Amino acid sequence: MRLRQVHLDFHTSDLIEDIGSRFDADAFGRAYASADVDSVTIFSKCHHGHSYHPTRIGRMHPHLKFDLMRAQIDALHRHGIKAPLYLSGGWDEYAANTQPGWRLMDDKGLPKRVGDDPLGDGWAYLDFASPYLDYLCRQVEEVMENYPDGDGIFIDITYQQLSAGPWTQQRMDAQGMDWESPDDRAAFSEQVNFELFDGVQKAVHKYNPSTPLFFNLGHVRRGRREVYKRYFSHLELESLPTAKWGYDHFPLSARYVDVFGEGFIGMTGKFHHLWGEIGSYKTPEALTYEVAAMQAHGAGSSIGDHLHPNCEVDVTSFRSIGQAYAVAKAAEPWSIGSRNRAEIGVVSTEASRRPAFVGTPSPAEMADEGAARVLLEGKFTFDVLDTDADFSPYKLLILPDAVLVDAALKTAIEAFVARGGKVLLSGQSGIDPKAGFLFDTGAKWLGTSPYPSGDYALHIDALRADFVVDPIFMYLPSEQITLTDGTSLGSVYDPYFERSARHFSGHVHTPRQSDPSGHVAGSQKGAFTYLAHPVFSCYRKSGAVAILQMVENCIRGILGEKMIATDLPRAGRVTLRRQAAQRRDVLHVLHANPSLRGQLRGDNIQPIQDFATLQGLSFDLDLGGVSAESVRLVHSGEALPFTQSGQRVSFTLPRLTGHAVVEIRHGSTR
Repeated sequence: MRLRQVHLDFHTSDLIEDIGSRFDADAFGRAYASADVDSVTIFSKCHHGHSYHPTRIGRMHPHLKFDLMRAQIDALHRHGIKAPLYLSGGWDEYAANTQPGWRLMDDKGLPKRVGDDPLGDGWAYLDFASPYLDYLCRQVEEVMENYPDGDGIFIDITYQQLSAGPWTQQRMDAQGMDWESPDDRAAFSEQVNFELFDGVQKAVHKYNPSTPLFFNLGHVRRGRREVYKRYFSHLELESLPTAKWGYDHFPLSARYVDVFGEGFIGMTGKFHHLWGEIGSYKTPEALTYEVAAMQAHGAGSSIGDHLHPNCEVDVTSFRSIGQAYAVAKAAEPWSIGSRNRAEIGVVSTEASRRPAFVGTPSPAEMADEGAARVLLEGKFTFDVLDTDADFSPYKLLILPDAVLVDAALKTAIEAFVARGGKVLLSGQSGIDPKAGFLFDTGAKWLGTSPYPSGDYALHIDALRADFVVDPIFMYLPSEQITLTDGTSLGSVYDPYFERSARHFSGHVHTPRQSDPSGHVAGSQKGAFTYLAHPVFSCYRKSGAVAILQMVENCIRGILGEKMIATDLPRAGRVTLRRQAAQRRDVLHVLHANPSLRGQLRGDNIQPIQDFATLQGLSFDLDLGGVSAESVRLVHSGEALPFTQSGQRVSFTLPRLTGHAVVEIRHGSTR
């Protein structure tokens, strides 16, 4: 799989007439080659439903006068650049307008559009339960037949929305399902989503079973790895950090996918904010940082761009893309085949629910995001796991806030503990509503706090933030527990009452009562540590530093000495990856400060504008049974002095501007 890609959008209305009028094949190919791009995803069919080549199935853009896709393929191939082919799936305005019966209807009988306004300017959803799916599959077959030298198929918008339209009703009736039941409609929608996967896969494999195939969902649902293994040749993690995804989404998704041991790439954009924002540009520094962050997780990169309707090369975009990819290309040999080194396994709350393939997947999951944010800021090394994962490589498992523990997961965790592993539970994780605690935490569960706005906690000295001596407001309610034979981790304080229109005091939450409630803030017994609040969601919601430090202190207390110790500031991020065949560890260090500058389309706009240069950063790493033979900076080749003590190696990074890659070459086994 190529590691320096561009995803070249080309969603172009039939109201625009000069389609391809300035396309220059030589300039097109040279531009990508000069920017170190090695793969460009180009368009067969866009969201408007227009094809950019002759077609018997749909409609070629009415103002396009030549086979643009063929010209692009040839231009790219002349420079050794691959050209996967894109087709829009769930959005096709031409099909929606010419075959209105194929449109997806909601439970009120209204056609569904992006933005929820049936008459708005958002894309119309097509119903894969209708003959539209056959239409799409025939388009895929046509592309496979006529362009066998295309380097893959990328299908976008591949999630079936909940539908109550006539095709759904007829088919559900035939299957004995109740289309008035939301649960039955959800089950049928997932069935239809798999019909989409099956149909497109058969259309591709009919001509070439080895053709790379990817279905874009906007977010990789954690907990459904069997789906990805069956239908996807690889994964591309759509994650524009300047839009709804944010800068924490990609690390969370990447640390889940990386565990699979298969190739994947990240997808960002050159845009200031969102896809297709023509004439908006991210700074070269931001794009360089984002590509480096993908490489730090062992991923290739795909940078989203949008070709102008006249197909003229966008010089500004290529300057930024070229700068980012020149840096990535130089460090690529230190990324290929590397595996993340992790001391902590985070069992994903999302994965434990095994989310259905129904509707638009949300990239937000408070507990998972909060856990990733705490661990990233604390410079802990971690993987994100589903319930099918192997827990044996880790010293600590974290089950954040709301992990559903079934019999199989319970057995796996008990086996992990029997081998010497430790477990941190929080909130409702590991609690059965009828049976209470599923593990022996040294406490008894009595139910959830009756104060939904939140209560207070004063944790023990070892956990407390270094500036706190009084109870802190937690922003979410605790689980009420009392000790049996465990060790208390602190006390819970209730508010005087739940704030309401009739009962309130002060500006925001109600003050705490003077004395503790009698419930403890957590319990520790043996291998199990339990925190009564959903602390990761609390931090994700509030950003409270007192909560962050408390959780970090708790994790450090369980874990002991960390794999990576550093004085890198809070905004910095580190990963440590191993290339066993090359006998080296590779440390990726990143530091940037996204700044809140505005708000567009409901998203906070937090661009990276520049890098501050940091001096003299110290690192102390656990090499896990090997010694260090040498330490050097990858991009400059500069050797760094180092010292060793046991299996730990210490060195100073003399300067950091944005990011750095450090090679620690292995010596003898200790």
